[in-house]
Amino acid sequence: MITLESSPRPANKRHFGIIRSRVFALGIFLFFFALVCPFPLHSAQPQHEIKLATMAPENSSLMKIFQEMNGELLQETGGRVGFKLFSGFSLGDERDVFRKLRIGLIHAAAFSSTFLSNINPDLRTLQVPFLFNNYQEVDYVLDKMVGDFDQGFAKSGYQILGWSEIGFIYVMTTVPVSKVEDWKGKKVWSTTNAPMANAVFAKAEVSPVNVGAPDVLVALQTNLLEAVYNSPYYALVTQWYTRIKYITDVPLSYVGIGLIISSKTFSRLSPQDKETTIRVCKKYLRLLTEKTRKDNQQALELMFKRGVKRITIEPNELNRFKELLDQATADIDPKVLPRDTLQKVTKTLDDYRASKGETK
Repeated sequence: MITLESSPRPANKRHFGIIRSRVFALGIFLFFFALVCPFPLHSAQPQHEIKLATMAPENSSLMKIFQEMNGELLQETGGRVGFKLFSGFSLGDERDVFRKLRIGLIHAAAFSSTFLSNINPDLRTLQVPFLFNNYQEVDYVLDKMVGDFDQGFAKSGYQILGWSEIGFIYVMTTVPVSKVEDWKGKKVWSTTNAPMANAVFAKAEVSPVNVGAPDVLVALQTNLLEAVYNSPYYALVTQWYTRIKYITDVPLSYVGIGLIISSKTFSRLSPQDKETTIRVCKKYLRLLTEKTRKDNQQALELMFKRGVKRITIEPNELNRFKELLDQATADIDPKVLPRDTLQKVTKTLDDYRASKGETK
């Protein structure tokens, strides 16, 4: 017989005590997890999910920056706005991605300024060869010109969310070239839609070779190409550097990255969420720029350590290259390279150099 004294109530008390202890421990864990977790975990789909195609490889440190950007945007908007991220080239090349953007399969994408120049030719003025001497000049001019560029994209139906970069582009060769005459007849990498580069090639009397970027390494191996150009980091990760022997110490040109979103998609956001989206994107794209610059410098140093030789262009010879460029630029259609915008860019750059006591 079970009496009051022999009933299992004390065991129940112990049981409830264990439960209370576990609940308390779980509460403590969740409290500290909330402190150390940088962003809340939003399991529900955002009210405005923006499909964003990036240029960053999957599982890369660059993709991590985009993921952190998305996390902060979700936090700042209370889960109302977020990105669905697609890694670099998972949706095709830049042309494929832009087609998907135009028909609404995606809503936003990061493109090189080389490609974006097809949408807004004003942007091509930043890619004029030998325009910039350093990144401080790039930052100053872009800061002064960004309003003009944004207006140009708005006319085409796109909102700029921020700017980053591929960085300075260097010439890399299998044979030494340090003078204008050295370029005559050289087999130089070319792409179909590169009006400025093609104009310069024509003046320099090189032999342009049309090869897709994925095939450049093989073209270097088989001597189909003698000269290519890209950022040091790109040359490192694609293994181009294993087939080139020389790199010029003067950057050829600058290539940026623009993150654009269709105006139709952007218009659906509230004014507050629009401001937040732009602010968060600009913050993380700046982090991306800083990392890219560091990666490019480290790649350049690594290539030199592994045997690639530095070609120094003498000042007089550099001036000859610039004169050749001026002649080539004069032949480019103003619709391709808007002269008013180019004059504004060069004036802004001259003002900056004057403030620093520098000349061209």
